[in-house]
Formats: sequence, C-alpha cells, structure tokens
Amino acid sequence: MTGHPVWDAPSRFIHWCFPVGIGLMWWTGDTGRMELHSYVAYVLLTLVATRVALGFVGSYHSRFRNFVVGPAGVVAYLREGGHFVGHNPLGALSTLALLLLILVQGISGLFSVDDVSFDGPLAYAFDGQFIDLATEWHDTNWDILQFLIFMHVGAIAWYQWRKRQPMVQTMWRGQSADRVSEHAPVHVARAVATAVIVAACLWLAITWAPEAPTYY
Repeated sequence: MTGHPVWDAPSRFIHWCFPVGIGLMWWTGDTGRMELHSYVAYVLLTLVATRVALGFVGSYHSRFRNFVVGPAGVVAYLREGGHFVGHNPLGALSTLALLLLILVQGISGLFSVDDVSFDGPLAYAFDGQFIDLATEWHDTNWDILQFLIFMHVGAIAWYQWRKRQPMVQTMWRGQSADRVSEHAPVHVARAVATAVIVAACLWLAITWAPEAPTYY
C-alpha cells in the first residue's frame, strides 16, 4: 500500500502562513502601520477562508467530517487516549476554534473604524451602530485569539516534548513514521482555484464598497 501525506501541501502552506501573518498583524497594528496591516489582513482572510472551504472539498484529512467528533468522542479521548493519523478530538476542537477566530478577526476588521488612522474598507456599508459593534468585537476577538494561540502552542509543546510525538515535523513534512495516510491528496489546483475565487470575491467587495462620507 502506497503511503500519502496526512497533511497536503496547501494545508501545510496555509498552516505555516498563520503564525507569520498573525505576528505581522500584531506588529503592524501596534506600530500604526495600518496600510501594511490591511494588506496582510487581506492575505490572511483569503487563506483562512480557503482553509475553511478545503474543510469541505479538500484532501481527506483536511475535511471536517473526517476529524471532527461529537462530545462523546472528545470524552472518550480524554479517558482512553488513542492514536489518530489526523487531528485527535482535542486538536480538532482547537483547529475549528482557531479558524473561526481568525475568520472573525478578518471579517470584523473589514468593518472596523478606530477614529484615528484606520477605516475598514467595508466600514461604511452599514450604519454606525454596526461599525461600533464590529470595532468592539475586533478588539475583543483579538484578546480571545491570543489566549487560544497560547493554549494551542502549549498543547503542541506538550505533545512534542512530553509525549514524544513529532507534531511540528509532521505538519512541516506532511507525515511522520507513524502518521501516514491511505488517501491520496486532491490536486493542488483545487486549493489554488479556491484561493483565487475567495481573493476575487474579497477584491470585488472592497472595490464596490461605499466610500467614507465627507463632512464639511
């Protein structure tokens, strides 16, 4: 039987773009480099939306239905453990939460206004109350995202060094000695096409968005 990578190239590429992109988002936001902040945000939003789409049409281990389990499955894993080729039940929950929070962070940023140096490109598509809500949630969501990233990195460190599972190497190479997939990955063109469609939709939304009102 021929072995295949557990994590295909698009999933790995997107995964490793997240820490780089989120780090850049933090730095540009804190230093007021808002134009660069916006460009990085567009890339991250495209990548996370693409990853969510691949959760339905991507390779076997990238599809949500193949690694997300219900509460009973999570409890069973906590009690009994077990070996999983793809995400274990806790890793699945972490993956879903991180994808959701990154997606919300990007979308809320599109509608945010800080009254000083930044107006989101879609901020004036709705009324002021929605802008205030999006801006507030952009800040709150960032705090939650930071906490979850801290927990995620801590869990990886635990499995990597305490339990001697090559988590980092597997995500970098796509597989490890005891984690090889029976399922061939889908062609990379599917992920590229998905990313192009997402990027085009985002570009159209930004291009057609109403401009900020001018007050005299």
